[in-house]
Amino acid sequence: MSRQQKSYNKYLVALGLGLLFLFGGGALSIVWLRMEISSVAKNCGQLEGKMEIVGREVYELRGQRSKSLRPSSLAVMVAGRLFMPLGKNTYHVSSSDMSSRVGVRGAGIYKLQGEFAGTR
Repeated sequence: MSRQQKSYNKYLVALGLGLLFLFGGGALSIVWLRMEISSVAKNCGQLEGKMEIVGREVYELRGQRSKSLRPSSLAVMVAGRLFMPLGKNTYHVSSSDMSSRVGVRGAGIYKLQGEFAGTR
């Protein structure tokens, strides 16, 4: 073999090894990326499952809140503890009486807002 052909063979071997490392490294990096994508997808699936469970719990709690805030449910919860006041415990104040007690335009301690029971 001539010297030029030995040099050419070394060049081909070096080129072959370089291409082998390049494509081998590329293939290994593709496999690594696929494994990372798979693990991220698995984690996302677990999080979506947990999110679904929490969503169902929130829906159930909203239903319980709605049920507990119904007037009939509230009436059952306060039965025997709350009742309408008796007539002798109810006081009616007229606007003129309020003005005389508070003062004109609320100059006293209390400010007159112009709202009285039953006027809204």
